[in-house]
Amino acid sequence: MKATYRTSIILEFIVILFCVLAGCSRGDRVLCRPHPPSFKDGEAGYEIINLIGREVWGTGNWTPESFAEFSLPLFWIFWQKNDPRIPLADDGRFLKSPGCAERQYSYMRAFDREFLQVVRLISVNNRLDDKGLIRKTELEKYHILHYSAGRTVSILLSPEGEQFIGVSRSLDRSSDLPTLPEGWILKDHYLIADMQVDLIGTISVLRLDNEDSYQGPLSENIRFFKKKHG
Repeated sequence: MKATYRTSIILEFIVILFCVLAGCSRGDRVLCRPHPPSFKDGEAGYEIINLIGREVWGTGNWTPESFAEFSLPLFWIFWQKNDPRIPLADDGRFLKSPGCAERQYSYMRAFDREFLQVVRLISVNNRLDDKGLIRKTELEKYHILHYSAGRTVSILLSPEGEQFIGVSRSLDRSSDLPTLPEGWILKDHYLIADMQVDLIGTISVLRLDNEDSYQGPLSENIRFFKKKHG
């Protein structure tokens, strides 16, 4: 019995090693091509994450039901699904994929869908408080968002005075209102003019306990709160 179990473990290791060396969990890739993506605004986004390569690949070509039923196959053992996200901005576009020149994008064909590389992960899910009410992920991306006049935007203020804007929420949001650690402030602000937010380079993504995503910090040119002194 022990020999059979040991043999099974060895075989699993060989399969995993083969997949890593052969790249069988990488899909068919085309890197850094001058072909801009065609995401539809307001629709849910679906992402799969390469944990080894620290890459995030996104597509709009799923439905909530089919994505929930979808499971990554065995050879994609170092990948995982992200939760489906609903964008909060009125419009947005990616300037490029990480590692590419401006206006060049990397694509992957897998599971009969085309994915765009949208993010390179730097660090993932670091707690910012003892209870884990806010989790911080640092990543690289080149993303411009537009928020239209006549609407409200949600702004998260850190104890250090940094501002983060609401970018997306989970399709399966657990609660409308998050629980914030001491010193953090969340407010809605009414826009009297159109606003552009540049999320370019190294960005901090803050996930609250209801899975809402706030990103930034915002430029010093965008101030919703009075800057703290001292």
